[in-house]
Amino acid sequence: MRAFFRNVSPRRAIVDFWQVFTAPSDYRRVGLVMAAAVTGTLFTAMAMEGGTALPRPPEIIYFPSFIEDRSDAEILAENKAATAKARAEEAEEEARQERIRQMYKAVGDATGVETKRAYEEGKAEREAYRKKVEAARKEVLDKHLVDNPVYDAEMKKAQTEKP
Repeated sequence: MRAFFRNVSPRRAIVDFWQVFTAPSDYRRVGLVMAAAVTGTLFTAMAMEGGTALPRPPEIIYFPSFIEDRSDAEILAENKAATAKARAEEAEEEARQERIRQMYKAVGDATGVETKRAYEEGKAEREAYRKKVEAARKEVLDKHLVDNPVYDAEMKKAQTEKP
């Protein structure tokens, strides 16, 4: 190992570099410009990447539904509003999908492709899926609403308000 380090010295490296650098050559300037361009491009690309700072800490979002002093009626009202909003969004998405299906049907009719059977099959599949989802929702609700005093009170209130 000592033999290796005996031949390596900073002084010898600088002298060797200076001899090569000062040697006359037709391509020395072109080589210098190209080396500077490549090095400058690499450093510019690294500078544009950023990454000099630590990543931002995560943002904490507190849910308003976890407020401790809410009454059961307030929770139930918020749940009803959220459910109505979600169902309205689902209905809007279904209407948008139906418009798209009607456009495809119009294109199929214009080009002579039979689309009625495919449309009916798709409609039947969507209806079966919707029934399956509703049955699963009902099962979950029935499972969690057994002996629920809030639910029972709301149902009695709704029944007394109907007539």
